[in-house]
Amino acid sequence: MSTKGKVYTAGVFDLFHAGHMESIMKILNHFPDRKLVVGVATDQYTKSFKRTPVQTCEERINTIRTIFSSNEKVIVIQDPLNNYKDNYEKWFYDKYNITDHCQGTDFDENPKVYEYIKSINGFHIMGRSELMSTTELINRLTPSHVLKLEGDTNQNFRLGNVVIKEVIHGDTEFMDDAYNQLLEKKLFGVTNYQRFGKLVFLPFIEGNVTPEISVHDIIELSGKINKSGLKPRISLMDVFKKYHFYPDTQLYANLLSNISYVSHGDMAYTNLVKGQTGLTPIDWEFLCYATKYWDLACFLASLYIYQHSDTEDIYSKLNEIAEKNEALLTLMLLCDYWLAWSNATQYDFYSKELKKLRIYLSSRLKH
Repeated sequence: MSTKGKVYTAGVFDLFHAGHMESIMKILNHFPDRKLVVGVATDQYTKSFKRTPVQTCEERINTIRTIFSSNEKVIVIQDPLNNYKDNYEKWFYDKYNITDHCQGTDFDENPKVYEYIKSINGFHIMGRSELMSTTELINRLTPSHVLKLEGDTNQNFRLGNVVIKEVIHGDTEFMDDAYNQLLEKKLFGVTNYQRFGKLVFLPFIEGNVTPEISVHDIIELSGKINKSGLKPRISLMDVFKKYHFYPDTQLYANLLSNISYVSHGDMAYTNLVKGQTGLTPIDWEFLCYATKYWDLACFLASLYIYQHSDTEDIYSKLNEIAEKNEALLTLMLLCDYWLAWSNATQYDFYSKELKKLRIYLSSRLKH
């Protein structure tokens, strides 16, 4: 066989990284005057002895072709093996005029796989790269340890880029409806949703949970939700009824006459992630038709009960709103509801703080 033929190497090349690049460059440097044919293993072959690749064969081929697009010495093809029991045969090497085959190590699972090329002394072991392996990269991207996340009423855990929620308080039927709509419309970072009993699996949203959010930003986000096309199955009155709350129909007459604003339903600052693309709401199990400032009221109440703002600060934030009285009344209504919710669920959700805030707001209300 001529010594001037091409050189061949094969691999999965999933999530192409520095280790892959080092291996290819080692071969190119070892055979500086030869062309290198890079064979990318098919999905079928990889599954037969290893794992399902993160990227498809086509995606992996395109990645390597793009990386070496300016290097005429590199040719990228699909590797011919269908499973780990197959061998590289003479016809394949003849087809591409390959005289030398380089791999990081020998393949112990199938000692005959390189039998032909070894018979003509064309097989070369180059050694594995010490820089990185795909397995190591995947392990970094999908860590095995579980982190407990903060939460008001439900248990939340993070595993890699997945959030696991254990629903303790909340209606799973309402949750299914809300998240399926978000998933269908591809809204607010919801790219996956699965529920098994009381366990819910959601994508993790990168960013920070912080109380440092302006009233303007909350109102803007609330407006986006209202215009998003989401159609809640429930209204605020349904939620009230579920938890045996009967609001003062005289005090809140104007608010209760218009419950048509599409709202997140539980927009405490702990349910907002501040990232590079802005604010993203999480925990959508209370999506409902509500009053205009219900989401703002949830946000302001959370600032108070978690001691990020005192009553005077809350009132100053309300002063930033043109319809201050309506927003203040909505916050009072929210306090009344959360107090009733605590009683109905037997879960004391900051009752003392809510009562203090409610009394203060009532003293500042202009009738």
